[in-house]
Amino acid sequence: MKWALFFKAGFIWCIGFWYNQAGAQSIGGYLPDPIIKSDKFLFYLHGQVVTELGNNAINQAAPEWGPYEYLNILDSLRSQGFNVISEIRLKGIDNQFYVDKISAQIDSLLRGGVHSEQIIVLGASAGWDITLRVSSRLKNSLIRYVIMGGCWPQTYKDYEQLALYGRFLSIIEKSDPHGTCYKIFERPVKTFTFKEITLNTGLSHGFICKGDRAWIDPVVEFFLGK
Repeated sequence: MKWALFFKAGFIWCIGFWYNQAGAQSIGGYLPDPIIKSDKFLFYLHGQVVTELGNNAINQAAPEWGPYEYLNILDSLRSQGFNVISEIRLKGIDNQFYVDKISAQIDSLLRGGVHSEQIIVLGASAGWDITLRVSSRLKNSLIRYVIMGGCWPQTYKDYEQLALYGRFLSIIEKSDPHGTCYKIFERPVKTFTFKEITLNTGLSHGFICKGDRAWIDPVVEFFLGK
């Protein structure tokens, strides 16, 4: 019985984490094959609790945020027409590993004929550091990047020497103790564009834990250049 339950759980996990329905976009840690040049591609980088505890994990320090609905978020993004590239990052692996991996994947898309404007990288909470570093690595002014719920008042000091490229959207929540990211982008020479929006969901940092249209709609609008 235990083995049957284990197999069932593993099977459901695989289906949830990597699939491609007829007429739908894909979800997975790897690029779809074949790559369709006209498709849209979104790289999603989750918060730390998913690394520590997995899908639907609850941050025990703030249980009021509820479960981090990782797979539901991926599906919500896929439903907007994106091929979603995402994986649960492993504990003990330096962020640079994922910076290298995602940068290589994006290079593959570009070499395959996908336009820069069809690519967006979204980092929530702990995932936003990787997002910034991918931008610095690729040095592409047309790729879009979204950062959500990652900045503390002194965070900008960690990125003063990091060159940034691309089009940036910062999404923050009014009730979240994390705050504005604008200081990171206060630079005399700008090789990027930046705008920031503030949500008012009342969910504190938990706003990143759900596939909520409150932040998904602005991401889609940003991708479309609105």
